[in-house]
Amino acid sequence: MPDLDRYMADSSLEIVPVRDWYLQGGTFDLKRVTAGWCEKLAHASARGYAGARVTGDMVWLQKKDWKHFCEYEEGLNAALADQPMAVLCTYPLARCGALEILDVVRTHQFALARRDGNWDIIETAGLKQAKAEIERLNAELEQRVVERTSQLMLASEALREAEAELAHVNRVATMGQLTASIAHEVSQPIAGVLASGGAALRWLDHETPDTTAARRSIERMVRDANRAAAVIGRIRELIKKAPPRKDGFAINEAIGEVIVLTRSEALKNGVSVETQLAAGLPPVRGDRVRLQQVIVNLIMNAIEAMSGAAQGPRALLIGTRNDDLGGILVTIRDSGPGLNSESIDRLFDPFYTTKPDGLGMGLSICRSIVEAHGGRIWPSRGTGPGATFQFNLPSGSPGPKLSGT
Repeated sequence: MPDLDRYMADSSLEIVPVRDWYLQGGTFDLKRVTAGWCEKLAHASARGYAGARVTGDMVWLQKKDWKHFCEYEEGLNAALADQPMAVLCTYPLARCGALEILDVVRTHQFALARRDGNWDIIETAGLKQAKAEIERLNAELEQRVVERTSQLMLASEALREAEAELAHVNRVATMGQLTASIAHEVSQPIAGVLASGGAALRWLDHETPDTTAARRSIERMVRDANRAAAVIGRIRELIKKAPPRKDGFAINEAIGEVIVLTRSEALKNGVSVETQLAAGLPPVRGDRVRLQQVIVNLIMNAIEAMSGAAQGPRALLIGTRNDDLGGILVTIRDSGPGLNSESIDRLFDPFYTTKPDGLGMGLSICRSIVEAHGGRIWPSRGTGPGATFQFNLPSGSPGPKLSGT
C-alpha cells in the first residue's frame, strides 16, 4: 500500500489484531466490540474526519462463535444505521454451510458471493423492498414534476396573454387621452390638402391654365396627405393588437414619432419640449410599438405632473445617449413637483398610483416592457425641481425575450 507508513504515523489508518479487538480474554463480547466501533468513530469525528471505513477479515470465526457474531452484526447495523461509517466484512465461505450464508445475508444489507468464477450480489428482502419503494417514489416525483411543469407553462402563457391584453388596454386608454392632440395633428395636413386642392383648381380655371403652379399645389396635396396617413398609421400601430416583434429600429426616430403625437398635448398645457438625441446611435432590437408605449406613458405622466404646477417654467427634456454598458440610455426629465420619498420606491408596483383617477398600471407595464427587452427602468430625483425617468436598452443583441406586453 503506497504511503502506508505515513498513514500509520498520523493515525488516519489503524490495523488491529483480531484477538485484541474481537477476542479479548479469548471470548467474543458483542457489547464491548460495538462500543469500541462507536468510540473509534467519535475519535475520527473529533479529528475532523467525515467518517470512518472498516474492513474486517472474519477468517478467525469458529462454529461456536457464529451465532454470537451474527447477533453482533445485526446489532452493529442498528447502532451504525445513521452514522458515517462503512463496514466491509470478508467471510471464509469454505467454512460456511448454507445456513451460515443465509445468516450472513440476513444480517447485512447485501452480500457478495463468488460462484462458478463469478461474483453475485445477494440482497436482503428488506433492501429489495426499499429499492423498489425508492423507484416508485422517483416515478411519482417525476410524474408530479411533469404535471407541475405543464401547469406552470399554462399559467405562464395565461400571464403573458393577460399582460398583452393589459398593455393593449393601456395603449388604447392613452390614445384616448391624446384625442385632441391626434385630431390637431391630422387636421393640419388635411387643411393643407384642402388649401392646395383649391389653389390647384384656381390655377387650372385660368383662361390659360397654369399647369406648373397647379402641379406644385398637387404635390403639396400629396405631401400633406402622406403626413396625415403617417399620423393615422402610427396611431393604428399603437392601438392594434399584434404579437411582439423583434425588429431593428432607430430609437431617435421612434421618439420623434411619439413627440409628434404628444406635441399638441404639450402645447395645450404650456409645456416646452426639448430634445438632446445623440447622433450615430446603434439600432435597438425589439418591438418598436411597445417601446413607444413606454415613451408615451412617461411623456404623458410628465405633462400631467407639470400641468398642476402653478408657477415656474414647464419644460420637458427627452434625451438619448450611449450608456456605460454599450447600450442606449433614454432620459425623460420634467420640471414638475418631483417625486417624494414615500412613493419613489413603489412607483412601479402594480395598482400603486398617486393620481385620484389613476389605475396604477402604466409604470408597471413600462417596467415589464423594458425588462422584456433586456433593459432596466428607474426614477431619480435631481438637485433641482422635477422628476427624471431613465431606461436603458441593449443594442446589437440578437433580440429580446418578449412577453405579450
